[in-house]
Amino acid sequence: MTQEVVQTKRIGAEDAVNDLCSKLRKNPSEYGAIIFFAGTDFDFKKVSELLHSKFPRAEVVGSSSSGEITPEGFSSHSIVLNAISDPGSTSFKGVLIDDVDQFPAIHSKRIEQAASSIGIQLSSKSCSKNAFAISLICGLLTAEEGVLSLFYSLVKDPDFMVAGGSAGDDLKFKETHVSCNGECSSHGAVILFVRTNRKFRIYKENIFQRSGKSVVLTDVDAEKHLISTIDKKNPLKRYAEVLGISESATNDAILDHPFGRVFGDEVFIASLVNFDSQGRLLMYARVLQNSTQEILEPMDAKAITEETCKKILQDIPRPGCIILFNCILRTVGFQKDGLQESINGLWKKYLSVYSGFSTYGEQFGHINSNQTLVALVIGE
Repeated sequence: MTQEVVQTKRIGAEDAVNDLCSKLRKNPSEYGAIIFFAGTDFDFKKVSELLHSKFPRAEVVGSSSSGEITPEGFSSHSIVLNAISDPGSTSFKGVLIDDVDQFPAIHSKRIEQAASSIGIQLSSKSCSKNAFAISLICGLLTAEEGVLSLFYSLVKDPDFMVAGGSAGDDLKFKETHVSCNGECSSHGAVILFVRTNRKFRIYKENIFQRSGKSVVLTDVDAEKHLISTIDKKNPLKRYAEVLGISESATNDAILDHPFGRVFGDEVFIASLVNFDSQGRLLMYARVLQNSTQEILEPMDAKAITEETCKKILQDIPRPGCIILFNCILRTVGFQKDGLQESINGLWKKYLSVYSGFSTYGEQFGHINSNQTLVALVIGE
């Protein structure tokens, strides 16, 4: 498998697409999948249609982003395109499901048909052995959990993995987009099925650790992601009390002290948006009534990044394709702490090829998280 990563900042859709294509080494007909991430300066629909016409034999999927990632570093206001080829060893098939915040279940048949078209039988209890899926989900609908729930209701193998990210919009928080083969949606999700003979692994990286400080969410509106009481107290007061900080310092602390949901040995991060004027807490991820959450503490991001890179190369010494789904809050935190250059420097030191984007949520198997890196790695 080979992954070519190209990038452009040319704003006009035709100019941008032509610039991207001119940088590729192979004939457009030789690629099996095109995966692109685009900032909001571009006409997303037009770019999607043009790329679909340029690569008629490829599955072309894309997402709007809140920043793009290449070996050249963290960037914004660009399009990053991954052109993937692996004839005879890897097959791809994408499907767009619309209105995922309303009636996603009506698309069940289309999801099953897309998988089946490349030999993935979702009803098989061993379909995870040579297959996985990539998800791109519009990021302002709070629909990620619903999409994953629908998906895993169709998959009979509990080990079948999804890796993906929620579309962003450069922190405008107005509208996000996904596309599949020229068809676009601002209320949808794309699932790209991948069936391969190559070795693959999906990694989840946390740069936070458990603190031993737990709270119970005692009044929760799960649909609105709104918490009105924690431990039956005002959320702002209780959060400040547990951390031992002043109430005026809470909104400055949330980036470094998100909630963590613990499943066995795994911690899945649920990020805090802010405390409103009444002290209620708004969350990025869906949380449940009476759930226990641990307030997390930051770790050494550079040390964790290096550990992840070494683990990848230990498992797959010759990666052919790496896609990074990196939470926008990690990107913002790296920028605040002056770490963007050093983090990307570590990726570049260890990984021969990669790209990614800053997401509004990260999908890792059955779980949607925040402030997480999900890395998809496929062998050469």
